[in-house]
Parts: sequence; C-alpha cells; structure tokens
Amino acid sequence: MADLVIQSQCKSWLRQYLDAFLNISFPLWGIFCPIATVSMLVGLIQLIQQSKVSTIVEQAGPLLALSICLTLAALLLKRFLANDYLVVNRQGITLPALVGGRLGLKKHLSWRTIKLVDASISSDKPENSLLKFTRENGRSESLPVKDLQPEFIEQLLLAVRMWAPETCAPNLDELQNILRVGARESLQPSYTDLWEDELGRRFCPTQYVPLEPGRVLRNSSLKIVRQLATGGLSALYLCQLDGSKLVVLKEATIPQHGSAELKDKARELFDREAKLLIKVDYPGIVRVLDCFTELDRNYMILEYVNGVDLWQLVRQNGPQNEADVLEWGIQIANTLKVLHEREQPIIHRDITPDNIILRNDGKVILVDFGAANELIGTATGTFVGKHSFIAPEQLRGKATVQSDIYAFGCTLYFLLVGREPEALTSSNAQADQQAAQEADGSAGNTAKISDELSQLIESCTRLEAAERYQNVSQLLPVLKRLAAQVAV
Repeated sequence: MADLVIQSQCKSWLRQYLDAFLNISFPLWGIFCPIATVSMLVGLIQLIQQSKVSTIVEQAGPLLALSICLTLAALLLKRFLANDYLVVNRQGITLPALVGGRLGLKKHLSWRTIKLVDASISSDKPENSLLKFTRENGRSESLPVKDLQPEFIEQLLLAVRMWAPETCAPNLDELQNILRVGARESLQPSYTDLWEDELGRRFCPTQYVPLEPGRVLRNSSLKIVRQLATGGLSALYLCQLDGSKLVVLKEATIPQHGSAELKDKARELFDREAKLLIKVDYPGIVRVLDCFTELDRNYMILEYVNGVDLWQLVRQNGPQNEADVLEWGIQIANTLKVLHEREQPIIHRDITPDNIILRNDGKVILVDFGAANELIGTATGTFVGKHSFIAPEQLRGKATVQSDIYAFGCTLYFLLVGREPEALTSSNAQADQQAAQEADGSAGNTAKISDELSQLIESCTRLEAAERYQNVSQLLPVLKRLAAQVAV
C-alpha cells in the first residue's frame, strides 16, 4: 500500500535570483561557450597534427578548460535548481536546497528528530510568516510561508498534526486562521474552510459528540486526521483513506428518540441515494467514493476539492455580472441534466450557492447532496435545509426534478442580486435588484439584469411545480441563447 505523500514546489528568493541569473546569462554559457569549445577543439586538433604541443598548453588549454567548466557548472546548477519540491510523508519532511535563504543542500527532517513545530507570525504581512522546525539538538529550520503554494500550506499543517501531533505549538492554529483570512480575500479559501462555513450556517448545536482525531473506521481503512466542522447532527472530517489519499468524510447521526420505523426509513433513503451517487462520474459533481454505517452513524466518503463556494464569492464581492452567472448556470444545468436523466433519476435536493464550488480553472462543481439532510429530516420529522432555496413541494416531503429547478432559479437570483430570495415566493430578480440599489444608495453601481434573465428566474421559481420549466432540457437552450446575446 502506497503511503500518503504531499509535495509542493518551493520558490525561495535565492532560488529565483539564481534561476533568473542563469536565464539571463544563457547566451554566454548555453551558446557562446559551446561554440567556442568546439572551435578550440578544432584548433587543438590542427595544432596536434603540427606537433605544437607547447603552444596547445599555453594558448588553448586555459580557455578551453574555462569554457567547458562554465558550461558544465551552469548545466549542473540548472539541474540542481529544478529539484525544488518540498516533500512530506510518513517518515518526515524533505526540504529542497536553498530554502529560506540558507545555502545548505537538500535536507531530510525525520518526525522522530523534530522536537517542536511552531510559527513566527507576521501580523502585518501574513505571507512573511515562518514555519519553524526545531530538532532535538536545538537546531532549527525555517520555512517561509511565501515560498509555498497557498493550497499546500494547510496540507502541510494537517500532515504535522497527523504524523507529529505532540510537536505542534498552539500558534499553528493562529497561523492557519490568518492564512485562511488571506485566502478569502484572494478568493481562494481552503475547501476545509468551505465545509466549516457551510456546516456552521446549516445546522444548530446539539449534544451530538463528534469523533476524535486518530479514530479509525471502515475496518481500519479510514483514519480521521481532524474535525473540519461539527454542528446539529452532522459533522465533517478530513480523513486519510487507505494510507494514501486525503478525503472528506460526512457523518450524519440519527438521534435516539423517534420511532424505529422512521429510523429504518431514513437509513434506507440515505443508503439508496449514496449508492446511486457512487455510480455517477461527471466533472461537475463531487465524487462520492463510498458510504457505510458504523455504530449507528451514517457516513459518506467524498473527494477532496479546492475552490471557493458561490455564497462566499458573493459575500466578498457582491452581485456577479450576468455573463458569469449565465456561464455558471449552463454548467450547473448540464450537471443537473446528467443527474435527472439517469435511469434512476437523482434529485440533488440542495442546490444552493453554498454547495456550488468555483474551482481555480473557472469550472463549477456541485457538492454535498441533500442525502444527509434527508436522513436527519426523515428520522426527526424536522426539515433540514436552507428555506430560501427550497420549493414548496419539497418542504412537504415530495421533492421532484422541478424542485431542483426551483432551487436553481433561487441560486441565480442570489448571484445576481446579492441576497437570498424570500422563501416560498416567485422571485423577481430585476425588481428586487432595483429596490436594493435604491435602499442602499448604490443605484447604477451594479450591472443590470436583463428582462429575459429575470423572466427565466421567475419561471424557475413559480410556486406551482407545473408552472415551472418541467426539465433541464427545456431550460438549457434558453440559458445558452441568453449567454450568446450577452457575449455579443
């Protein structure tokens, strides 16, 4: 079984300067020196044929040696700089050469020899913070945060907590929080943070007790690294699967009170939907890897994804322009089409901006299906979900494909207007945008919503399911036509 290995490029200032110097001087060592070397070798052959050995040594020897050494040194240094990966695994951390301004070569720090991992935090400029690895002999290695790729930093901190928890200083949590704030400002928050934010908004606190880090599940193939978020009757964990992969584990717990019949029905619905989702392989849908039940708790294993959810995007930047919203809408609709048109249709039940992740490549992906909500709601008789995005028939426990279309229309409304729609109403995005602008005095500062897009949203959010678009195949051509008009 392969061990989990995390790696990231390190771009220290010393490496960057040396690499820039080699690139600038390439005409010298990459072109002139090789040509000069060949020319001198040809001359040497001629001198040898004329038996002028002393002339060879006096005239050509030093220049030839200098030319060859310069070229070889530059090539070796270039190769040396190419090995710039920091590697973290079960054994320890391997630091590439020239990290943190030090001139040392590649160095491996075993977890057994590390006494303390702490942070030197720069409050003014978080990117200038340092991670410090102090060994038993008192020597320490500093790793500048700015030398690492943003998405790697949290993985590194998680790896330290997983393989050397006793070495972690309290200020590592402070550094992680500071970096998350910076990530939100750059619109690239960690997916861990997205899960925490989503779960905190969705569930209310109870006496539910989550599992502790280090706990193993699923016949010891799944190890909990840390809790990501807890609340209500559900929790999210970052886990190590089969010792070689990071995944997200979603847990839903059925409370002890309630009838046995309702509990059995809830588990049946959860298992059925989770097993259907395992069979779905589409780029716009988070992959469900497995589901299982253990100790009266129900679990779904999901792939680990990075990006920013659309709720956070709007919260940070306000209403989005119509062109982007239509592009995302087409992608979401295509994903719903794949789900709805299966032989056994899958209703997402939870289309909200929270559950749509905008990845760094500009694509959106649906996450966190409503199966866990359905499980808890069925077992307790209490609806779980965001009421502003829920169709009337779904509140009555009768979700259909038109329910997803209703939530889709509410999501477009939120992206364009910048606030959640009023629950159980047919949304008029254009009128509400104008009212919001007049209320806060920002009229004219937001891109206008076209009449046709506003009408599309209103049609999607009609209270009667029969009056909405009946399927996504009817909706997609309208979205594509509107997108083409905006692009002109």
